[in-house]
Amino acid sequence: MKIVNRVFLFILLLLVSIHGYAQDKDKVQLEEAAELIGEVRNGKEVRKIIGPARFRQNATLLYCDSAYLHQATDFIEAFGNVKIVEGDSVTVTGNNGTYDGRTRMARMYGNVVLTDRQMTLNTEQLDYNMETSSAFYPDNGTIVDGENTLTSRQGYYDTKTKIFTFKENVKIVNPKYVLTSESITYHSSTKVAYFTTLTRIEGENGTLVARQGQYNTETSVSNFTSRSTVEYTKYTLTGDILNYDKANEIGYAEGNVVLVAKEDSTVIEGDIGRYFGRQGTSRVYGNAVAKNIVGSDTLYLTADTLLSVEDKVKGTRRMFAYNHVKIFKSDLQGKCDSLIYNYSDSTIYFYRDPVLWNERSQLTADTINIQLANNKIDRMYLRTNSFVISQDTLLQYNQVKGRQMTAFFNAKSQMERVNVNGNAENITFVLNDANTQMRGMNKVECSNMIIRMADAKVNQVSFLNKPDALFIPPHEIEEPATRLKGFKWRIKEKPAKADVDIRGKVVQKSVKPVVTEKGKKKVVTAKRSL
Repeated sequence: MKIVNRVFLFILLLLVSIHGYAQDKDKVQLEEAAELIGEVRNGKEVRKIIGPARFRQNATLLYCDSAYLHQATDFIEAFGNVKIVEGDSVTVTGNNGTYDGRTRMARMYGNVVLTDRQMTLNTEQLDYNMETSSAFYPDNGTIVDGENTLTSRQGYYDTKTKIFTFKENVKIVNPKYVLTSESITYHSSTKVAYFTTLTRIEGENGTLVARQGQYNTETSVSNFTSRSTVEYTKYTLTGDILNYDKANEIGYAEGNVVLVAKEDSTVIEGDIGRYFGRQGTSRVYGNAVAKNIVGSDTLYLTADTLLSVEDKVKGTRRMFAYNHVKIFKSDLQGKCDSLIYNYSDSTIYFYRDPVLWNERSQLTADTINIQLANNKIDRMYLRTNSFVISQDTLLQYNQVKGRQMTAFFNAKSQMERVNVNGNAENITFVLNDANTQMRGMNKVECSNMIIRMADAKVNQVSFLNKPDALFIPPHEIEEPATRLKGFKWRIKEKPAKADVDIRGKVVQKSVKPVVTEKGKKKVVTAKRSL
């Protein structure tokens, strides 16, 4: 009897399938079932199917343990081990589900898993529109895509383009980094994530923070088009546009660039910055300014280009400044063509026509080295054609000239002694005790001399090795006897703080819209290479 019933059911299913195919080949067809029961629900004919059952609609197959088939509306209620297979590309499984053959919309519940050739999606509820090839999960999903595990509160997936859109509590976990955001578009085929909300990418060596841009999760190359920051243990690099190759530690920043060297309390700002982490070098140019902050004082430095170089073996760092260098500090101002700042021993080297000012003194030489101690001038070395000029209260010029000089400073950064070695020459104007009247002028030549100063004035001169000295009373002083050879008072070149801390005066350039032939505005941007 059971054999006869099964034969009858098979013939009935076959006749139904043939009849259905003849009527409409796009309708849902029942291809396999163990038992078929006809019912009427709400005045509508419904077929209860005991499985295992298999349905087909063109290239789409649906499997389940049991189901209700609403033939009039082409709608299936499926229960137990539900599986939908769309061609050879997408498979969706779940505990229960529904399928609308007219709209080709499936909704799956409980332990839902969507798989294709590239990734696996796990969630508790999934809406899958086969007409548009799009899937949506409304409440927490996890995607495993190669080394990346992606989670979010909500998500959309286009099974054709392989593009995900994640929203709320988005996280990408990779063995090398963790990315968090509130909204991300992720291309499974290219492994690139795009975002327009605050996003953090944290790795072993540092952190990236940006609000807009893209990140290649496979190559770790990022391109951020809003103000962004890459932070490492020793450095941070910030810019309006930031491109960063994490794997090779190469960064490019443009627009209001800020590079911070944490260990040295140094901030470098400019229009464009480049960072090469493996080589330990960074370069900033375009209205470049460096600020070395220690205590309540700050050393400002500007140049066309600022280059920071770290010796990772020796653990030292130097800054190189090129072209049109100017410095400003409360106790020191100056300019030169190029400069090197060695942070390890707090020494500054000035090259090519350096000129410095300390209080009322001007110092020049072919090269000048400054030794800092506790961020204050301790010693200054002037090499070749050394010349020091100090203006007194009567605006006369006391002068010291020699082959080499060493200037010593007190705790208040005041020059208190100058040792002159080789071809020493000195002109000192002698004043009365009230410093209101000149008594005469001393002019001395000898091999070496020591000049002691007090309150920025010459207090005592010690001459070594048979000096040739001459005192000239006021009425006998004539020009140009008041000037040593090579004298040049360059006070007009002395930089003020505003001349060095120039970033406040920089007007940032904006990209202007370009009017096309049709009169529509568009913004043209160019890609920057690292």
